[in-house]
Amino acid sequence: MATSLKKRLLDTLDERVDRRVVAGLGSLFLSARSQSRCRVRYAQGQWVHRYPTGIVVNTTLGGLSARAQDQAAQDVFLFGYQPQPGDTIFDVGAGVGSEVRLFSRLVGAAGRVVSIEAHPRTFACLRRTVELNRLPNVTTLECAVVGDPGPVYLSDDQVEHIRNGLTTDGTEGVEVPGRTLGEIIWSLGVDRIDLLKMNIEGAELPVLEKSFDQLAMVENLVVSCHDFRSEGPYADGTDRRWQRTFAPVAGLLRAAGYTIRTRPDDPRPWVRYHLYASRP
Repeated sequence: MATSLKKRLLDTLDERVDRRVVAGLGSLFLSARSQSRCRVRYAQGQWVHRYPTGIVVNTTLGGLSARAQDQAAQDVFLFGYQPQPGDTIFDVGAGVGSEVRLFSRLVGAAGRVVSIEAHPRTFACLRRTVELNRLPNVTTLECAVVGDPGPVYLSDDQVEHIRNGLTTDGTEGVEVPGRTLGEIIWSLGVDRIDLLKMNIEGAELPVLEKSFDQLAMVENLVVSCHDFRSEGPYADGTDRRWQRTFAPVAGLLRAAGYTIRTRPDDPRPWVRYHLYASRP
């Protein structure tokens, strides 16, 4: 059965069948798919997936297992730098927490992870992921990281909420607080960032431009640019020129003194538009 068909089946069950029944069926299906035990329950509008290697929380049933999330985080976000015990990681655009368990484990008890997510629905999953996985070295912040402080508006896709970004007209959607990277760093008393991961759906350029001075304390970055959303099979017909940030972000990071690495031969379009930057 194709993956998309499996997802449609799970979504149909979720909509039409008692969620306790769906949880039981989902547990069986996801255990078989991941080849490890998965216990699923629905609570407070969220699906909680308990795997032997960690707990995954989302508003939808299914998705990657905890082990698969860790593997994807290692592959996609840690290509340029492997965090060490005692490191400080800033995860800007943390989503539901797909990378937070791995980041927390790598930096250890002496390290720190700051996970920042803007959308309220997504943030609720992130916060619960941190709580249920018992990650005491993780600080969660609910805000958008922006170039200029002040309220901003996010799109509000009910299903694909992890892809919600700033609205183009800036007046519709979900209003959330906007904080600058510099102000967040100051408020937390951070004096060094060993890894800054940024995945904010095309809003990264103004954030980095207005945080240029703060980059002096950042040793390594991985920035997810979204140029692929405006071309090929991922284009949706809307004007997404504002998401073509790969070239200007690369130029800004080089101007800040970083050495840049990319993965132009990777078959995954979104990975080809990741920038990995490190201090020489």
